[in-house]
Amino acid sequence: MEYAIIRMNEVFPSDNDVAKWVVGLAVIHNDFLFLKKKLFKSSDVLSDLISEAPSILKILTASLREAIFYLEESEKLAEIRTYINSLPEQLIQMYMSLKLLFRNGAKADLLQKLTNARNITYHYSKPQRNELSEALEALSNEIIFYEENDQRFLFAEHVRNTILLNSLFSSNEIRLGQELPISELIISIKESIETFIDFSNKVSRHYLEDFCK
Repeated sequence: MEYAIIRMNEVFPSDNDVAKWVVGLAVIHNDFLFLKKKLFKSSDVLSDLISEAPSILKILTASLREAIFYLEESEKLAEIRTYINSLPEQLIQMYMSLKLLFRNGAKADLLQKLTNARNITYHYSKPQRNELSEALEALSNEIIFYEENDQRFLFAEHVRNTILLNSLFSSNEIRLGQELPISELIISIKESIETFIDFSNKVSRHYLEDFCK
């Protein structure tokens, strides 16, 4: 089958929780495909890569956090739990790997980091917020170069990066002065997004098999 016609009221009735869950998965799938295409590639210009990396990390952490919460909240519905348990074993195993990121999962610490980063960085810090004051205090002895022709403000990038680091790592981890496991964090986030793309793709197509023959 190369193509099929989807009658929305038959395939995705508005009163069917499983149908709505699959639609949500497909929406996340499309968003993640876009993120993968636009953000998983590295710039050839080192200065651009260094500058863009924190913004990319901010978007990826917030997106993955919302996707995991979508799964976790959806599982509270009995109809969706039953449907998940009826999926082919391969899909169940993929789902179980994503469940490790749930609040009670083995990788809940990663979810907490994603949540912290999302809560603190996705909303621009207001002047009265502690994270902005703490970042400025941490940078108070820094001297930062300013070039009038540069499109970016380096001082803003330093503050943004400090706020992001503070949201991902504890003050003790940062104070120790050791190399922070940022690369490992990024790899974990990318791997989880890849797994989510694969899972949502296969589940959506599995669901459509009953309607598009």
